[in-house]
Amino acid sequence: MSLEPIGVFFILLGIMVLRRGPVFGVSMLILSMIFGSSAALILAGTTIQPAHLLLGFTAASVLTRPGIWSVVTARLTFPREGFWFVATAAVGIVGAFILPRFFAGAAYVAAIGATDGPSAPILVPLSPTTGNLTQSVYFIGDIVCFLVCYIVARTREGLEAVTKAALAYCALNIFFAVVDLATFWTGTAFLLDFMRNATYTIHDDTVVNGLKRINGSFTEAAAFASSSMWAGSFAFRLWLGNIRPQLTFWLAMINMLLVIFCTSTSGYVALPVVLAIIYAESLLRLVRGGPLPRSVYAYLAFAPLLLAVITAAVLLTPSLAETIYGMMQDFVLNKGTSQSAAERGMWNQTALETFFATYGLGAGIGTVRASSFPLAVLANLGAIGALTYGIFILMVLFKPAIRPLDWATIQVRAAVRIGCLVGLIMATISGTLIDLGLPFYMLAGIACATCDLETGARKQTAETVRPARAEVMG
Repeated sequence: MSLEPIGVFFILLGIMVLRRGPVFGVSMLILSMIFGSSAALILAGTTIQPAHLLLGFTAASVLTRPGIWSVVTARLTFPREGFWFVATAAVGIVGAFILPRFFAGAAYVAAIGATDGPSAPILVPLSPTTGNLTQSVYFIGDIVCFLVCYIVARTREGLEAVTKAALAYCALNIFFAVVDLATFWTGTAFLLDFMRNATYTIHDDTVVNGLKRINGSFTEAAAFASSSMWAGSFAFRLWLGNIRPQLTFWLAMINMLLVIFCTSTSGYVALPVVLAIIYAESLLRLVRGGPLPRSVYAYLAFAPLLLAVITAAVLLTPSLAETIYGMMQDFVLNKGTSQSAAERGMWNQTALETFFATYGLGAGIGTVRASSFPLAVLANLGAIGALTYGIFILMVLFKPAIRPLDWATIQVRAAVRIGCLVGLIMATISGTLIDLGLPFYMLAGIACATCDLETGARKQTAETVRPARAEVMG
């Protein structure tokens, strides 16, 4: 086991969490998720990231509180979201230790841990892998993250704290993007070695068409794009709810611009889809009537106009059009003919073949790598696990509140659900595992907490609160 210097810092922070309590702990947990290329511990060649290390301290702080287990068991009972999440884990973990042995050799898979070169998985006969253990542990960690975020965010103090922490994450994402670019172009990238110490391959020096692929604090541009997408969409939806509009507007705009400049194919595909979904939701809010912030009217009016102006500017400026077309060819249009696309297509094909070769039972968590989240779920969890996982995700995204909520809470709930939806879209485009990442489960926990907010919840409904006065939880 190797304890890294950054790991020492997070252990000390974890001790502080134990002293200061759950609200501080979950806030620090959210911020720690930004360190996507860092290893706090390296255990038998496996990277333990700062967020997972801090999750242990946070869980100890939250779950040892008097009376808290009654809240946990209530969240895990049928038919609530936690029940379906735990059911998914049970199907996958039991399968991880039985199915790869029972169906050994039934198909060829891109197994976790089997690589040809630095990072590309090769096809091997289906069999047990180290991923069965590591991915099972990570998935249990996802459940713990979901629960602790739910428990803390179900009080008004906690919801206010986690909302502020999520906005601070948005700002940190921008900060690390600037630092990444600055250190690269000044030849001082070595200054970030203390935090870029994970055992994964880190692509921090790739330049395409004169643009440095922005990594920020993550291992590659795709991971940074995913972070920027959920951060930008979360802040943008808060702006549309008139929640700290001056702050959330700039956090949203800069994070979304970073998605464009980081040259990630998945980001280019996801960004217009997400903006269209938010536009459709804004139209629905308009049709339903009731008071709306000026930001909603501005987005509905100016988004099509801005799109028309940009399109006209590109068409009327041949050099600009040529540059943009070249980028689209490199990152989107020709992506399907690249070696990477061929490899990922092979992973998806073998994942689907594995699903049928195991008669729809799947091969267990951590057995098969794919290049799209739905196929990874089918290959690893089978039809039953896909059903339970799907119910969990649908409940996170669409379950209504059990009592009337104030304006600010409604907007926060909408923002975290948009963040979850972004994570799902990005994973569908290029996700390799069934694990959607700690940020998704953090947002999911907050979303569920807003549905049954308890202590201190205001009694007003959205119709009785003037949106122009809304702030983050008051």
